[in-house]
Amino acid sequence: MDLFESIEKRYSHKERFLPDNVPLKDLEQIAKAGLAAPTGNNSQCVRLIILQDKKSVQLLCDIAPTEGMSTAPCAIAVLTDINAQVAKWNFEIEDYSAAATQMLLAATALGYASLWLDSPYFDEDKQKEALRVLGAPEGYHLRVVLPIGKPEGTGSRRPKMAFNERVSYGKFGK
Repeated sequence: MDLFESIEKRYSHKERFLPDNVPLKDLEQIAKAGLAAPTGNNSQCVRLIILQDKKSVQLLCDIAPTEGMSTAPCAIAVLTDINAQVAKWNFEIEDYSAAATQMLLAATALGYASLWLDSPYFDEDKQKEALRVLGAPEGYHLRVVLPIGKPEGTGSRRPKMAFNERVSYGKFGK
């Protein structure tokens, strides 16, 4: 599947996954896509944890259960080093967003479904527990978890606004 087809087909899979395992080589390829994302001032503050089996995923699901996570055969956790500053700049939000986006596209290109799952970890207690379960050292923040697998049934992309409603030329609204 080419890049533009992956972009068109990618959607947030919030339903159930099939129990089929995802080969480690595919998870590593998805992770490499994330690590190839641009980073502000080359800070490279993103760290990934591949959760390659249901048991590992279940530990996070126990903290913040969602339907997608509860059935996902694997996942990739995206963390940032909150102290990774270059001069006075910190690009961790931009960096993890770019990495997660590229991993979602890579998963789609390989025939998998995924979801950007961050809101359960906005809760400070769940964040701390997730970091403990993941064995993350002090100074890291769990930003997003991407459950990955084959979808049970057909998923669909939510409707998007028309191109001309969101794109202007030269000035806003033109």
